[in-house]
This record gives sequence, structure tokens and C-alpha cells, in this order.
Amino acid sequence: MTRRSTWKRRERDVARVLGGRRIPVTGIDRPGADVETDRLAVQVKHGRRRPASVREWPDGICSQAALRERVGLVVWAANRDTLRTAMVTLYGIATRHESD
Repeated sequence: MTRRSTWKRRERDVARVLGGRRIPVTGIDRPGADVETDRLAVQVKHGRRRPASVREWPDGICSQAALRERVGLVVWAANRDTLRTAMVTLYGIATRHESD
């Protein structure tokens, strides 16, 4: 599988799980959504590495959420940022490609 098809597959998988549609790339770099649903505009990131701290956050929230049969959510905002610009990450969505 090529690098290009890998991130496209990731976008298609996210669209399928959320019940949305993938927005194809038009050949220009754009900040818009990769996937859209009736209520969400989703940008999908795919890469080799994540910062170590971002990788650690899900462990704590997911273990606590699982005990209560909940979905984990991380909201991160830098100093002086508003919640409008916070990074929000949802954990615990089951997919057919759990190994991805």
C-alpha cells in the first residue's frame, strides 16, 4: 500500500465510522474538512509519530472511561487559548480496523 493510499484509506474509514462522506483532495493544500457529516467537519491526520504526551493522554482517560462504559475525550488548550481553539480528541470508537 502506498503512502498516498494509506491516508486516503484512513479518511474513508473515518467517514464510514462517523456516517459521513470523504471530501476528495482537489490538488491544492487546504485547511478544510477531510470528512463531513450532518454535524461534524473532521480533519483526519495520519502519520508515523505523535508527540509522546499526546500518546499518553488516552491511556488515562480510556481506562477510566472503560470502567464506566463511556467514550474517552481529551480537550487540550494552550495557555491563553479559548475553548473555541482547543484540540479535542475522541477515544473509544470501535472500528473494524482496530489494528490501524
